Amino acid sequence: MSAGASAAAVLAMVLSTIQQAADSTFWDRGDGRLAIAATAAVGTLAIFDERIARWIREPSVQGDSGRRDLIESLTTVNEVPLTLAAVATYGIGRLAKSHTITDVGLHLTTSLVATEVVSEVARVAISRMRPRASEDDAFEFSPGEGLAAFEYRSFPSMHAAVAFATASVLTEELRVRKARSRRVVIPLLYAAATIPGFTRLYLDQHWASDVLAGSIVGAFIGSRVVRYSHARRTRVDRWLLRPWIAHDGVMPIVGITLTR
Repeated sequence: MSAGASAAAVLAMVLSTIQQAADSTFWDRGDGRLAIAATAAVGTLAIFDERIARWIREPSVQGDSGRRDLIESLTTVNEVPLTLAAVATYGIGRLAKSHTITDVGLHLTTSLVATEVVSEVARVAISRMRPRASEDDAFEFSPGEGLAAFEYRSFPSMHAAVAFATASVLTEELRVRKARSRRVVIPLLYAAATIPGFTRLYLDQHWASDVLAGSIVGAFIGSRVVRYSHARRTRVDRWLLRPWIAHDGVMPIVGITLTR
C-alpha cells in the first residue's frame, strides 16, 4: 500500500473512532491508541514528504497559469473566512431566534477557535520549515522560531485543520439531529475538507505530513466539541444559548427533547 493510501486509511479510522456516540466526557479511553496510530501515520508519511513535494513541483503537475490561478483562489478558504462565517452563523441564529442555527454557529465557532489555538501553539513550538524554504530537507526544525518567522510554521497545516474541524462539526450536528440527508452530505463535507490541504501542497506551503496532521487535529477537535457539548451542555452553551433554555431544565432541539 502506498504512503498516501495508508495515510488516507488512518485518517478514515480516526474519523470513525472519534465520531462515536456522545457521552459526558471529552476524552475517550481509546484516545491513547488513537494518538499512537495518528502519530505513526504522520511519521510514516513524513518519510515520503520530500518525494511527494518533488513530484508536485513537476511541470506536468503544476500545469499552466490557469490551473495555478484556480488553486490560489481555492486556498483562500482558510481560518479567517471560516471563522467569520461561523460567528456570522451564530449571529444570524440569534437574530432569527433559531436555536438550531445558533447552536451550530456556536459549536462551529468554538471548534474553529480551539483548532486554531492548538494548531498555532504546535506550529510555533515545533517550528518546522515550509517546503518552499527548505526544498530538499523536510526535517528542518527550529523550536520557537515560528513565533517570529512565518516560514517556520509548517506543522500542522492550519488550512487542513480548520477545514476538517468545520466538516466534523457539521457532521456531528447532522447526526445529533438525525438528518435524513446525512448519508449523502457527510461524504461531501469530508471530500470538500480535503481541498484546502491539497492546495497547500500544490503551492509548496506544506509537506504532506503537515496536511495529514492538521486534518487529524481538526477532525478530533470538531467532533469532540459537538459530542461533549450536546451530551452535557457546557457552561458556555448555557450562557450563549440561554434564551432557548426553558426554566424546567428541558431544552428542545428540532423535535428532540434533551434533558440536562
